Amino acid sequence: MNLYAAYGSNLNKAQMQKRCPKSKPYGAIILDEFRLVFKGVADIEKNKRYKIFFGIYKISQECEIALDGYEEFPNIYKKYYFNYVMNGKKQKIMYYAMNKSFDYAVPSKKYFNVIKKGFNDWGFDINNLIKSGLHSIEKNSSNGYRSVNWYDQNFITKDFLYTSK
Repeated sequence: MNLYAAYGSNLNKAQMQKRCPKSKPYGAIILDEFRLVFKGVADIEKNKRYKIFFGIYKISQECEIALDGYEEFPNIYKKYYFNYVMNGKKQKIMYYAMNKSFDYAVPSKKYFNVIKKGFNDWGFDINNLIKSGLHSIEKNSSNGYRSVNWYDQNFITKDFLYTSK
């Protein structure tokens, strides 16, 4: 079993269970110097002023293959690794981050709500998700990624975010 760090729609435990039936929630961590952003879909980027919430899952090799397909690895997302001390031992954890060819763009309400449910599943502070949504509205470009998995023309707005708590 490998460890996988989820920060977007895979935080949603019900969705992750459908996608990867052999996955098991392992723990939640907060990693400094990264931030959640939206480029149509969730991405992370290094930023010293922020922190990111990760839901850590134990996953099988079959699950990683399924995630590779869902994340459109290696065309849309790449795999990265970091070491983190969990349960008293240093462990290698895999995560996906988008290729650099996409810019900030607002996500659909449907996609945002799936992530919001994941934040609630893990007990994460929803205000961090709302800040990421606001950032995507302020920096919205025409060069975000529109995933076929989350295609919807009903995008988040400031009013939507302010009523999302």
